[in-house]
Amino acid sequence: MFLKRGYQISRDALPTILKDPEKTIQGLTKLKPRPFIITKEHVKKALELSKKPKVEIKILKKYETKKKQIRIEDYVEHFQTRYQQIKNLLLNRMDKEKLTSINKITPHVLTPSIIGVVRKKTKENLLLEDPSGEILLSFNAKIKPKIDEIDLDDVIGVDCKGREKTPFVKKIYFPEISSSRDIVNAQKEIKIAFLFSPSSLNEKQQKKFHKTLSTIKPPPTIFLFTNNSNKDTIFSNLSPIKLQKNSPPTLFQIDKIGVLVLQKNFFGAPAIKDPVNFIISVLRRRHLITKFNPKIHVGANGFVLESPPDIIVSDFEGSFHKNYKGTTIILNSDPAKFFVVNLKTREVFEKSIGN
Repeated sequence: MFLKRGYQISRDALPTILKDPEKTIQGLTKLKPRPFIITKEHVKKALELSKKPKVEIKILKKYETKKKQIRIEDYVEHFQTRYQQIKNLLLNRMDKEKLTSINKITPHVLTPSIIGVVRKKTKENLLLEDPSGEILLSFNAKIKPKIDEIDLDDVIGVDCKGREKTPFVKKIYFPEISSSRDIVNAQKEIKIAFLFSPSSLNEKQQKKFHKTLSTIKPPPTIFLFTNNSNKDTIFSNLSPIKLQKNSPPTLFQIDKIGVLVLQKNFFGAPAIKDPVNFIISVLRRRHLITKFNPKIHVGANGFVLESPPDIIVSDFEGSFHKNYKGTTIILNSDPAKFFVVNLKTREVFEKSIGN
């Protein structure tokens, strides 16, 4: 059996192999690099790998931007498409019967609901635009804190009370995640570990890391990490997902669980002071581009999060995890720590590698 597959068996490995040769071969096919002479240590690793469930990993999307020469029609098309995509999300949160195009709002429409792009914001007014026109809205001190959360170019929904010139804003809607959203769980017992900058670990930390991994039962099936050099081999017993330092936001699907990896370099300067609230803001807006740059972002309509990810992982400053309406947010900038998520239970565990 082994010779046919190109393996030679060492004397010390033979007694263990005889207990279950088929599972041993199944596990050996997963070892990287592929061994030629099979030792007792190879058999041990192979049997561990053969126990792990088969996990399907897909890259669903890479949110990439491209600099290009911008024309007026590109700019118009960008905002029309972005408006329509987010409008479809807002319709799930608003009363469709009351939704009114801006050009149809008259003094006789007493309680209009509007979906529009924020074009201007002052201390007392909000200028919204939709494909039919624009309208100036007023608001009072009670609703002002909600107005302060709005940025230019946001697509929002508002319920208004009619006035002859400037309807009054009563309620604001972001295209945010529903509170009644179902939590997605993997069907199998799968654990995924997240570590940023593993190449910065010294030899002692690498050994400590392996020792820590051995205490996790069942062991992680997948390892997702970034900023990794090709010389690293300490993760050869796992299925790695590698991302380079400047990779764009990338959405993976792991056994029906959506995992979005956000690297802080993508968002550029200035540094984000409160990364947790920043990521929550991204989820509330359902859009990765919070500050629009026409030289880069025109045409990047794929940055709308039509389906909210189940897990967001980022190397923003800190070492932290939080649940927000069914999305697990994990931040980790400490190379001496890593996080493990049980995809079946959605529990998160923080582990220390040590010095």
